[in-house]
Amino acid sequence: MMSRGDTKSADQQRRHRWLTVTALVAVAAAVATILLAAGTFETDRIHFSGLHRVSYDEAYEAAGIRPGDFMGTLDTGGAERSLESLPWVADARVRRRWPATVEVDVVERTPAAVALAAPGSWVLLDIEGRILTSPLTVVPELPRLSGIAAAPEPGAFLASDANALLAALSAAHGQPEFEVAALWRDRRGDLRARVRQQPGDLVLEVALGDDSAIGAKTAAIAAVIGEMTASDAILDVSVPHLPVLRPSG
Repeated sequence: MMSRGDTKSADQQRRHRWLTVTALVAVAAAVATILLAAGTFETDRIHFSGLHRVSYDEAYEAAGIRPGDFMGTLDTGGAERSLESLPWVADARVRRRWPATVEVDVVERTPAAVALAAPGSWVLLDIEGRILTSPLTVVPELPRLSGIAAAPEPGAFLASDANALLAALSAAHGQPEFEVAALWRDRRGDLRARVRQQPGDLVLEVALGDDSAIGAKTAAIAAVIGEMTASDAILDVSVPHLPVLRPSG
């Protein structure tokens, strides 16, 4: 037989369970309400930032988000991947701004060089070797890459035989003593460059040898080019700690 104290304790336990269940039901209802509301908020405004080379129409089409789309069900990851498939886009971020705005932030690629797609046809590319354009009618004053596999279509990357040229170009960006005018592979597959003294007008051909020690070789160019006054010889940095001048031709 239960005492009055036991009865009171049992009543308290039942009341506690009832309150717990009621609270859980209320929380579930609130969550469901929020989710339903999120699914019914419609996109009203799509704002793009960072567009320079990419047109608004190109970005709008690639993002695939339209006014009237439900905010809660937007595929933001898919929109980012689609935008990053555009040749000029390096990075894209798509964010919801409740209740009805979508913000699209785009970072575009920077042209770093031109490469041959066919004899006499040059295309723009960035420092990663991604092709940015179709053949150009006017070729800008950028380093020219040649002696490698033909550049593919916009959005694709140069073949692996261009990797050392791109590495040399990247390393040269950190050297204020010279700038690169051209990089190519010779008939043996070795690397060659044409560099311009900075400041100054001296243009010099450089033999870099094989694909190894690219950073050390560009540093060797920087170390000696400031002392040079004539360009009728080839600077050989294929052994970077022993740069030498040898006759051209």
